[in-house]
Amino acid sequence: MLNINGIEWLHKVGCYHTTLERDPLLVLEFCRKGQISWAGGALPCNQLKAGEMLVYDAWTSGALTRSADYCGDRILFFEESIRYIREHFAGFLIDIKMLAQKMCRPGRPFIVHTKEEVASAFEKVDNKSKNLQAEYGRLAILELLLTLKNLDTQRESICRECNLSSMQIEKIYCIRSFICENMDSHFTIEELSNKFDMPPTAMKLCFKNVFGLPVFTYARRERMKLAAKQLRECDRGILEIAGEVGYNNGSKFAHAFQDVMGMTPKEYRKKYRLTNVA
Repeated sequence: MLNINGIEWLHKVGCYHTTLERDPLLVLEFCRKGQISWAGGALPCNQLKAGEMLVYDAWTSGALTRSADYCGDRILFFEESIRYIREHFAGFLIDIKMLAQKMCRPGRPFIVHTKEEVASAFEKVDNKSKNLQAEYGRLAILELLLTLKNLDTQRESICRECNLSSMQIEKIYCIRSFICENMDSHFTIEELSNKFDMPPTAMKLCFKNVFGLPVFTYARRERMKLAAKQLRECDRGILEIAGEVGYNNGSKFAHAFQDVMGMTPKEYRKKYRLTNVA
């Protein structure tokens, strides 16, 4: 494994290496041999083949299945990766969180089909000594992030897949950003409709087509993800954290958290705080 200041590069791992020890913001996975498949909800099963790259986040990881002969590379970006990228790739204006928002959809990883620059980036670390792998790995990561930054195919593919206009797609992304930037507030469909000048029914249908979840379900999931991060990383009380994600009622927050995360806030903090300390 190459560890580049908070960016983990798992080099030529097999199908057995599927469990993530912690939640990444963004994952780039390049298939060298075999294939990866995932369920696409209402869509038929999708597959990634050798020479292609998947882009996804922690919430999609568990939905991926690798064939027995699979071999590939995985690059994982975490919160601490942001500082490294800002310091070492200054001038390139690369935002990991923005890339994750652009490329990742719940349960639906984005495929970067065979591109010469992608394959070339991963080949840079092949047959290199351990010291040289880290040096070439930094260069490869920059190339991959720039390639993703300049990819416009994500929204184009959504337009074709969901029969939506580019303007509708743009508004839906703006709505998602607005929700994520105002986690302490709840908005009705009518309020969002008026703010972004989009009919309520069209907005609900478009949002679900683009992000795979209804507006309120998506917003609740993002609130619980933020709350989970706070529970892991700080000592503030559970009620205070609940207020930060828009819940003034502790029992309602606990119910929502358990529904999304599979355990109560107290259980989650006890389990993952111990893990972090260790």
